[in-house]
Amino acid sequence: MSTTPQPGPGRELHLRVGTAQRERALELIRNAAADERITFDELEGRVPRALGAVTRADLVAVLEDLVPAAEVDAVVGLDAPIGEGPGYSWDDPLVLEGTGWKQLTVSGEWVAPPFIEVHTSIGGVLLDFTLAAAPAKVIDLVLVVNDWGTTTIVVPEGWGVDTQATQAEASYIETRGVRTRPQHGKPRIIVRGRTSGQVKVKVSTEKDVLKAQRVIAKGRPGMPELPRA
Repeated sequence: MSTTPQPGPGRELHLRVGTAQRERALELIRNAAADERITFDELEGRVPRALGAVTRADLVAVLEDLVPAAEVDAVVGLDAPIGEGPGYSWDDPLVLEGTGWKQLTVSGEWVAPPFIEVHTSIGGVLLDFTLAAAPAKVIDLVLVVNDWGTTTIVVPEGWGVDTQATQAEASYIETRGVRTRPQHGKPRIIVRGRTSGQVKVKVSTEKDVLKAQRVIAKGRPGMPELPRA
């Protein structure tokens, strides 16, 4: 049986695609993994195919069993990306770096782009999404945490956090009151990478909201430069 993509209305499959189409295709593939329609192995297999797509036909072949034909047609003809700058493409993530004993802290009002990468060590990292805005349905969070540093992730009620792809060399992973799958319309964070310390995930409380508001009032001292909500 032939697997050649069939033309849809206005597809013009021979036309070449650009960054916007590839990035939107990546988002749909990641959404499919988040919804457990494909495995993480399939995700890793489809990503390079989407990134290397030259024509619309290449993207159709990657997406046609994941979304309705009309949505595939919209993707291959898409012109505008969902955002610009670090964090809005697979190969240019928002990189957050911490060193030494001091904890890397991200809190307050900020925009959490779809691709985030954290590099830190013994001080660990606190990622507080309590007042964050998420322009994409799925946030790909890569951890590179060395020297037993602890990773703490705080999310609003209804968000999902999936830690199954995290390679924890020691300690443990704890998800306190946070489900893998989010409520309808809420973001899902897929955590992967490696850490030799603990990973703690919890739902925001009123105390966390007050802490985030105090961070804003103080002008976010000591924090990396982040997109603002």
